[in-house]
Formats: sequence, C-alpha cells, structure tokens
Amino acid sequence: MPYILKTYETGTTLSQTSDAPQATGGFEEYAQAGWVPAAARLGLQRDGVYRLDDPMPGGVKRKIRIVAIGAGLNAFTYVRDGVA
Repeated sequence: MPYILKTYETGTTLSQTSDAPQATGGFEEYAQAGWVPAAARLGLQRDGVYRLDDPMPGGVKRKIRIVAIGAGLNAFTYVRDGVA
C-alpha cells in the first residue's frame, strides 16, 4: 500500500511510494524514497508544508515540512509537524 504525498491546502495528490520512511536521527525527521512520479519533478519547496497519508487502515494523515530533496536518490527528508 502506498504512502501518498498531497498538497496541504487542497489535498491534491502529488506522488506516492511503497517505501517506508526511514528515521534520520533528528527529532521527528524522516527520509523517504521511491516516489512516483519522481520527487525531483514535483516542484517541492524546501520548508514547504505538505500532507503525507499513511497507507495503513486507520492510518494517520500527517502535516509534514520538507527539509531536503535528494534528486539523485528520488527521495526527500521531512519533519513531522503534526496531524493534518
């Protein structure tokens, strides 16, 4: 089941991945790869706020803030900013 990245304001789907988030060691900071379409082509903004929907039944819809975009790895790093 995919994780779904959406705009925060309107809930428009931007991309999805089946790759699980990986903790980076920072407080509430995670990296996640495998986005289709690719993360580099999404026009994501560093410090931009987005919504990330958990694919599990009853999963949490999280408000996230992008802190880095790894175009070569098709990944980005984000901080959880609460529940959307």
